[in-house]
Amino acid sequence: MKVYCFIPAEEAEEVIECGLKLNSRLTKTITICGAQVPCFEAYLHPKDGAGTGSDDVLVKITLPEGRAYIADNSLLGELGGLYNKSIIPADRYKLGKYRKPCCLISCTILPEMIERYNPDLDEPLLYQSSEQLYRDSLFYKTDDLAQSFKDVALNAYYNLKAASGEYAVQFNDEYAAYTDSATGEVIAIVKTKFTQEKG
Repeated sequence: MKVYCFIPAEEAEEVIECGLKLNSRLTKTITICGAQVPCFEAYLHPKDGAGTGSDDVLVKITLPEGRAYIADNSLLGELGGLYNKSIIPADRYKLGKYRKPCCLISCTILPEMIERYNPDLDEPLLYQSSEQLYRDSLFYKTDDLAQSFKDVALNAYYNLKAASGEYAVQFNDEYAAYTDSATGEVIAIVKTKFTQEKG
Protein backbone atom coordinates (compact mmCIF):
# COMPACT_ATOMS: atom_id res chain seq x y z
CA MET A 1 0.00 0.00 0.00
CA LYS A 2 1.18 3.53 -0.84
CA VAL A 3 0.38 6.51 1.36
CA TYR A 4 1.21 10.21 1.21
CA CYS A 5 2.71 12.66 3.67
CA PHE A 6 3.51 16.37 3.57
CA ILE A 7 7.05 17.38 4.55
CA PRO A 8 8.29 20.95 5.18
CA ALA A 9 10.27 22.06 2.13
CA GLU A 10 13.46 22.64 4.12
CA GLU A 11 13.40 19.04 5.39
CA ALA A 12 12.35 17.30 2.17
CA GLU A 13 15.75 16.43 0.67
CA GLU A 14 17.06 15.04 3.96
CA VAL A 15 13.92 12.97 4.47
CA ILE A 16 14.11 11.51 0.95
CA GLU A 17 17.83 10.71 1.35
CA CYS A 18 17.84 9.54 4.98
CA GLY A 19 14.29 8.42 5.70
CA LEU A 20 11.63 9.59 8.11
CA LYS A 21 12.25 9.04 11.83
CA LEU A 22 9.19 8.21 13.89
CA ASN A 23 10.24 10.37 16.84
CA SER A 24 10.66 13.43 14.59
CA ARG A 25 7.15 13.13 13.13
CA LEU A 26 5.16 11.79 16.09
CA THR A 27 1.61 13.17 16.02
CA LYS A 28 -0.56 10.63 17.82
CA THR A 29 -0.51 7.73 20.28
CA ILE A 30 -3.07 4.97 19.83
CA THR A 31 -3.94 1.93 21.91
CA ILE A 32 -3.45 -1.46 20.26
CA CYS A 33 -4.23 -4.57 22.33
CA GLY A 34 -3.75 -2.54 25.51
CA ALA A 35 -0.37 -1.14 24.48
CA GLN A 36 0.35 2.52 23.72
CA VAL A 37 1.67 2.83 20.16
CA PRO A 38 3.24 6.12 18.98
CA CYS A 39 2.46 7.00 15.35
CA PHE A 40 2.65 9.69 12.73
CA GLU A 41 -0.10 10.38 10.22
CA ALA A 42 -0.18 9.95 6.46
CA TYR A 43 -2.96 9.86 3.87
CA LEU A 44 -4.30 7.34 1.38
CA HIS A 45 -4.70 9.93 -1.38
CA PRO A 46 -2.71 13.11 -2.13
CA LYS A 47 -5.88 15.23 -1.84
CA ASP A 48 -6.90 13.81 1.55
CA GLY A 49 -4.59 16.04 3.56
CA ALA A 50 -2.83 19.38 3.40
CA GLY A 51 0.55 20.63 4.44
CA THR A 52 1.09 23.30 7.06
CA GLY A 53 3.02 25.52 4.63
CA SER A 54 2.41 26.57 1.04
CA ASP A 55 5.73 25.10 -0.09
CA ASP A 56 5.43 21.74 1.70
CA VAL A 57 6.59 18.74 -0.33
CA LEU A 58 4.35 15.71 -0.82
CA VAL A 59 6.13 12.37 -0.52
CA LYS A 60 4.93 8.86 -1.25
CA ILE A 61 5.60 6.11 1.29
CA THR A 62 5.53 2.35 0.84
CA LEU A 63 3.96 1.03 4.03
CA PRO A 64 5.94 -1.50 6.07
CA GLU A 65 4.02 -4.71 6.78
CA GLY A 66 2.45 -4.91 10.21
CA ARG A 67 3.52 -1.42 11.30
CA ALA A 68 0.64 0.72 10.10
CA TYR A 69 -3.04 1.18 10.88
CA ILE A 70 -6.00 2.95 9.29
CA ALA A 71 -8.50 5.01 11.30
CA ASP A 72 -11.49 7.15 10.30
CA ASN A 73 -10.74 10.80 11.09
CA SER A 74 -14.39 11.75 10.54
CA LEU A 75 -15.07 10.08 13.92
CA LEU A 76 -12.75 12.32 15.98
CA GLY A 77 -13.93 14.74 18.66
CA GLU A 78 -17.17 13.80 20.39
CA LEU A 79 -17.21 10.55 18.40
CA GLY A 80 -13.80 9.54 19.78
CA GLY A 81 -15.02 6.17 21.04
CA LEU A 82 -16.06 5.25 17.51
CA TYR A 83 -12.72 6.55 16.22
CA ASN A 84 -10.83 4.17 18.50
CA LYS A 85 -12.98 1.27 17.31
CA SER A 86 -12.25 2.20 13.70
CA ILE A 87 -8.50 1.57 14.03
CA ILE A 88 -7.56 -1.53 12.03
CA PRO A 89 -4.33 -2.93 10.55
CA ALA A 90 -3.63 -1.28 7.21
CA ASP A 91 -3.62 -4.61 5.36
CA ARG A 92 -7.27 -5.16 6.39
CA TYR A 93 -8.51 -1.85 5.05
CA LYS A 94 -10.68 -1.78 1.92
CA LEU A 95 -10.73 1.40 -0.16
CA GLY A 96 -13.93 3.36 0.39
CA LYS A 97 -14.63 1.90 3.85
CA TYR A 98 -13.97 5.16 5.78
CA ARG A 99 -15.02 8.71 4.94
CA LYS A 100 -11.73 10.31 6.03
CA PRO A 101 -9.18 7.50 6.34
CA CYS A 102 -5.90 8.37 7.99
CA CYS A 103 -2.88 6.08 8.00
CA LEU A 104 -1.10 5.78 11.36
CA ILE A 105 2.50 4.64 10.87
CA SER A 106 4.24 3.24 13.94
CA CYS A 107 7.85 2.94 12.75
CA THR A 108 10.69 4.83 11.10
CA ILE A 109 10.49 4.92 7.30
CA LEU A 110 13.73 3.91 5.55
CA PRO A 111 15.02 5.86 2.52
CA GLU A 112 14.11 3.11 0.06
CA MET A 113 10.48 3.31 1.25
CA ILE A 114 10.03 7.01 0.51
CA GLU A 115 10.10 9.15 -2.63
CA ARG A 116 8.94 12.53 -3.85
CA TYR A 117 5.42 12.35 -5.30
CA ASN A 118 5.15 13.48 -8.91
CA PRO A 119 1.56 13.43 -10.27
CA ASP A 120 2.86 13.62 -13.85
CA LEU A 121 5.10 10.55 -13.55
CA ASP A 122 3.43 8.40 -10.89
CA GLU A 123 0.77 5.85 -11.75
CA PRO A 124 -2.64 7.54 -12.15
CA LEU A 125 -5.01 7.43 -9.18
CA LEU A 126 -8.43 5.97 -9.93
CA TYR A 127 -10.47 8.23 -7.64
CA GLN A 128 -10.50 11.94 -6.76
CA SER A 129 -10.17 11.64 -2.98
CA SER A 130 -11.00 9.18 -0.22
CA GLU A 131 -14.06 11.19 0.81
CA GLN A 132 -15.41 11.25 -2.75
CA LEU A 133 -14.86 7.49 -3.04
CA TYR A 134 -16.68 6.94 0.28
CA ARG A 135 -19.66 9.07 -0.77
CA ASP A 136 -19.95 7.32 -4.12
CA SER A 137 -19.65 3.87 -2.51
CA LEU A 138 -22.27 4.73 0.12
CA PHE A 139 -24.61 6.13 -2.53
CA TYR A 140 -24.39 3.01 -4.71
CA LYS A 141 -24.67 0.67 -1.72
CA THR A 142 -27.81 2.45 -0.47
CA ASP A 143 -29.24 2.52 -3.98
CA ASP A 144 -28.81 -1.26 -4.18
CA LEU A 145 -30.56 -1.74 -0.83
CA ALA A 146 -33.50 0.61 -1.42
CA GLN A 147 -35.30 0.87 -4.75
CA SER A 148 -36.73 4.30 -3.91
CA PHE A 149 -33.43 5.81 -2.75
CA LYS A 150 -32.77 7.94 -5.84
CA ASP A 151 -36.26 9.45 -5.72
CA VAL A 152 -35.89 10.17 -1.99
CA ALA A 153 -32.51 11.84 -2.59
CA LEU A 154 -33.82 13.88 -5.53
CA ASN A 155 -36.87 15.01 -3.55
CA ALA A 156 -34.68 16.11 -0.64
CA TYR A 157 -32.38 18.08 -2.94
CA TYR A 158 -35.12 19.84 -4.90
CA ASN A 159 -37.14 20.54 -1.75
CA LEU A 160 -34.15 22.55 -0.53
CA LYS A 161 -33.97 24.36 -3.87
CA ALA A 162 -37.70 25.11 -3.71
CA ALA A 163 -37.40 26.39 -0.14
CA SER A 164 -34.74 28.88 -1.27
CA GLY A 165 -36.94 30.11 -4.13
CA GLU A 166 -34.87 28.62 -6.95
CA TYR A 167 -37.74 26.31 -7.97
CA ALA A 168 -41.52 26.45 -7.77
CA VAL A 169 -43.16 23.11 -7.00
CA GLN A 170 -46.56 21.63 -7.92
CA PHE A 171 -48.01 18.18 -7.33
CA ASN A 172 -50.34 15.59 -8.76
CA ASP A 173 -51.12 12.17 -7.32
CA GLU A 174 -47.83 10.62 -8.40
CA TYR A 175 -45.26 13.31 -9.16
CA ALA A 176 -43.74 16.51 -7.83
CA ALA A 177 -42.97 18.97 -10.64
CA TYR A 178 -40.17 21.43 -9.89
CA THR A 179 -40.01 24.46 -12.21
CA ASP A 180 -36.71 26.33 -12.43
CA SER A 181 -37.47 29.96 -11.56
CA ALA A 182 -34.75 31.22 -13.91
CA THR A 183 -35.12 29.00 -16.98
CA GLY A 184 -38.61 27.54 -16.73
CA GLU A 185 -37.26 23.98 -17.03
CA VAL A 186 -39.56 21.44 -15.36
CA ILE A 187 -38.20 18.43 -13.48
CA ALA A 188 -40.66 15.64 -12.58
CA ILE A 189 -39.76 13.45 -9.61
CA VAL A 190 -41.74 10.54 -8.17
CA LYS A 191 -43.36 11.57 -4.89
CA THR A 192 -42.16 9.81 -1.75
CA LYS A 193 -43.21 10.11 1.88
CA PHE A 194 -40.44 12.72 2.22
CA THR A 195 -41.93 14.98 -0.45
CA GLN A 196 -43.05 18.24 1.15
CA GLU A 197 -46.43 19.09 -0.38
CA LYS A 198 -46.32 22.76 0.44
CA GLY A 199 -46.21 25.11 -2.44
